[in-house]
Amino acid sequence: MSQVSDRKSLSYSGVFFMSLSKISFLLGIFLAVNLLQILPSDISFDNWFKKLKISLNVFILTYLIAELLVYFYDSYTKSKSGRATSLYHIIIRILTYISGLVVFTNLIGFELAPVLTALGVGGLAVALALQDTLSNLFAGLHILAARQLKPGDYIKLDSGEEGYVVDINWRNTEVKTLLENVIIIPNSKISSSISTNYFTLQKNMYFQVTVGVHYDSNLEHVEKVTLETAKELMAKYAPNLKNFEPRVRFFEFGDSSINMKVWLATDLYENQFQMRHEFVKMLHKRFNKEGIVIPFPIRTLHLPESLRIESNS
Repeated sequence: MSQVSDRKSLSYSGVFFMSLSKISFLLGIFLAVNLLQILPSDISFDNWFKKLKISLNVFILTYLIAELLVYFYDSYTKSKSGRATSLYHIIIRILTYISGLVVFTNLIGFELAPVLTALGVGGLAVALALQDTLSNLFAGLHILAARQLKPGDYIKLDSGEEGYVVDINWRNTEVKTLLENVIIIPNSKISSSISTNYFTLQKNMYFQVTVGVHYDSNLEHVEKVTLETAKELMAKYAPNLKNFEPRVRFFEFGDSSINMKVWLATDLYENQFQMRHEFVKMLHKRFNKEGIVIPFPIRTLHLPESLRIESNS
């Protein structure tokens, strides 16, 4: 069930019932053992049988409670953000199993305090041996608690790795690139690096295209034609975007052209490349139709009079 985000063909309830199939044999024994004491019979049960019954009951109930909590977490997360993380699955299961162990020891009369004291003495050595693992675990918890990123976000690290976050587990963050490769990044590296999350505030991905037009162009006409073309592109490739209108901004007098930036948007990071490709083709065709010139790079040279006389002689 920890890989629920990858099982897109199954509902969360389907994944929950699939997880129960892993302990189907124990469920059968659990029902049989409890029925033996419920049904009227002359069989006398020894103390070991009662402990077996307690062990099975506590284990089965603990497992069911853990899976139900994970199921509720997945359902809630799906309604809020659409994706769940396996790190929270692990934490929910660990806390539930620890609670089940405490209940079990109390029922059978076992003193857990001496064991915990012994574990506390050796815990320091274990913590030192697992220093790298624990740093990644707490880094993952920090990332999720601070809501720096979540599955489905598109991120880019300062080291160059970029892609969609697939999952955050107890040690690594899985990032899927646009080439469908999966990059495994330690949580501690993501927590300590400078990263850009393109989906932090909104899902619209803004990008721009730079265009230059001739100095003799009517800039009002150029702006109107460019905006019409941009709106036509948006209607075709990103019709569901809200609260966005294409914008045109002239920003400099270039060497051979007046340059402008056209602001566009898309709903997915990778769609910008196809939209940029189509916009260049559409705008080039429309400029040719309207008689708007995109000039070649040109440079005018002014030679001193003495140099021109020498060259003519």
